[in-house]
Amino acid sequence: MDRWQALEGGPLLVVIGEVLLVVCSLSYLVWWTITYRPSVRAPPGGGLFLAGAVLGGLGGLVLLAVGIAALLPKASLLALGATIVGGMLVGALLLHVTSSIAHRPVTTELPLIIVWSTMQLAAGITLWTAGALRAPAASAWIAATAIATLVGLACYLLFYRLNPIPAYWIGMVPLAVDGVVAATLAGIVALTRIP
Repeated sequence: MDRWQALEGGPLLVVIGEVLLVVCSLSYLVWWTITYRPSVRAPPGGGLFLAGAVLGGLGGLVLLAVGIAALLPKASLLALGATIVGGMLVGALLLHVTSSIAHRPVTTELPLIIVWSTMQLAAGITLWTAGALRAPAASAWIAATAIATLVGLACYLLFYRLNPIPAYWIGMVPLAVDGVVAATLAGIVALTRIP
């Protein structure tokens, strides 16, 4: 019980933000499943799930940002700044490489991958440098984020090269992986943070 009582301030906001990102992933997955199913006319009502994805995603990102800000008095501003600038630079590079070299049309999924990954890394590094996570938990956080990012990028690059049915299935993979990773990250903070 002490661990749950100690979960307050920035770490608590990060956990709630991660839970909202799980809601986003689940809503987006349901929306994708009913809207993009090949050879089946999409039933009405998919917009409700898309709204859940948008609201969950925005709410999750806002709470991650507020949680990060709450930890800043103790965290490394330099590490946070380097993470955000690095995310922006890698994002610009990915936009260039995927569109000009890989000839993949730019769609909203790539900016979403970039923003999601950058915010996840920023939250994990802030928790670590603020002393709220030990190094092994922070390393697990970074590894989980990296795996989800690489899976998302691979699926993003493959999507338009596939026939409709495999593309439909491959489009679900990053949504499921991101949801699992967000749930894992919430668990890392809730169960392994330093009281």
